[in-house]
Amino acid sequence: MKVRNIVQVIIFLVGVVLILTAMLFRAEASVEGEQNISVNIILLSIGCSVVAAVIINIFEHYLTLPEVNLLRFLSSWNLVNIFETRSDMNKVSNELMKKAKEIDISSLGNKSLINYQGDLLKNRLRDGMKIRFMVPDKDSEFIKQREIDENATTGEIKNNINYLINWVRLTKDELNLKNDQIEIKMYTCLPIESIMRIDNHLFVGPFMVKKISQLTMAYQYKKGGNGYNYYKNYFDDIWKDESISKKNENN
Repeated sequence: MKVRNIVQVIIFLVGVVLILTAMLFRAEASVEGEQNISVNIILLSIGCSVVAAVIINIFEHYLTLPEVNLLRFLSSWNLVNIFETRSDMNKVSNELMKKAKEIDISSLGNKSLINYQGDLLKNRLRDGMKIRFMVPDKDSEFIKQREIDENATTGEIKNNINYLINWVRLTKDELNLKNDQIEIKMYTCLPIESIMRIDNHLFVGPFMVKKISQLTMAYQYKKGGNGYNYYKNYFDDIWKDESISKKNENN
């Protein structure tokens, strides 16, 4: 039995004892001015108040327990936001990128990111930011199937991956960056979820059938919770496993 429950039981029993004592104890009235106050009435009042308080507390506890458990669950995972679409998520992630020091991205090409945030990423790279891209093997059968699943044109995802590879190569040469400052790897397993970590914030979303990536939902986790640790470790495990992921030969 939890300490909280033990305390409630003890308080409840104290109230019951006071009520029984009031019922059994016959005391002479004490005189205070013109009013007569019986001791058993005082005991009965206190006992009833104590018992009522415990009963109300128990009802409140079990009525609010689902909400309390939900809050505890969300707190343990440090889930701070749920976005209906990844386009909504971008409004938050784009702001975080302005001061980013580390970025990890796993997606299907990042062409839209490069087109809209390419200059910002270059500015952050000049200031020492590190970024890791992880994409599926552009020649895998999974990519062809994914193009079918989201009604993309044939070769679209492959072209997006090639676009990213070329951008990384050109950016590295343009800014004279160190090899570990901007990296890209391709993995051979099934496409993992879309993952974007920006310093202490991590965004993740699924790949859905008949929906392009920007129209699928996404979650935001913050460092210090299970969600952030879970997906960061997942990304790192695939990144480090040379049997699954390899650096692009042009990177």
